[in-house]
Amino acid sequence: MTKISFELWGLELLEPMGFLLNMVMCLVSVALYLRMKEEDATDFKKYWTNFYWLFAVSTLFGGFSHLLYNYFGMMGKIPGWLAAVLAISSIEMAVASQYESRQDTLKNLVRIKAVIILLLLSIDLQFTWVMVHTAIGLLIILGASAIHHIRMGQSHYYLFLYSIGLMILTLPFRLGGIDLHLWFNRDDVSHVFMIISLVLFYKGVKHRELAFKEAVI
Repeated sequence: MTKISFELWGLELLEPMGFLLNMVMCLVSVALYLRMKEEDATDFKKYWTNFYWLFAVSTLFGGFSHLLYNYFGMMGKIPGWLAAVLAISSIEMAVASQYESRQDTLKNLVRIKAVIILLLLSIDLQFTWVMVHTAIGLLIILGASAIHHIRMGQSHYYLFLYSIGLMILTLPFRLGGIDLHLWFNRDDVSHVFMIISLVLFYKGVKHRELAFKEAVI
C-alpha cells in the first residue's frame, strides 16, 4: 500500500489522512465518553465508558504513529495497540456483566484472552493480533450477546449489530487490498466506518440503559 509522504516544519511525515481520521475518532470518543460519564451508570455502562476513553487514547497515539512512522517505526504503534486491546476487553467485560450468574467466570476468560493477546504481541509485533482480538470481541462475543438479547425481545440491541455490520463491510477492502484512492485507502475506509460505529454503540448503550431502568421500575 502506497503511503502519502509530505514535509512540514522540516519533518518527513506520512499518511495525513490516517492522522486526521484518527484525530476525528479520538474527538468523537472523548465527546461520547464525557456524555456517558455525566450520567448514572450500571456496570454495563461503566465498562462502555471505559471503552471510549481507552479508544480515545488508542486513536490519539494511533494518529501520531501514522504521522511519525519515519521516526518511531513499529515501536510507535505499541501504545495505541495496547490501548486498543484494553478497549475491546472493556466491551467484553460489559457483555460479561449482563450475565450475573456467570459474570465472574466470563470476566476471568476476558482477562485471560487479553493476556494471551498481549503476550503474542510481545513475541510478534504485528497488528494482526489486535485484529484477531477485535474480531473475537466484536463479531463473536458482542455479536452473540446482541443476537441473544434480540431473541429475548430487546430490539435496541440491533444497534450493536448494525455497528458490527459496518466493521464487516471493511473486510473486503482489507483482505482484498482494495484502495479506493491514494488519499482514501483501505485504512481510511475502516476509519470512517469506525466513526459511525462509535455513535451507534453509544446509542445502543443508551437505549439499553433506558430499557434496563424501565424493567427495574
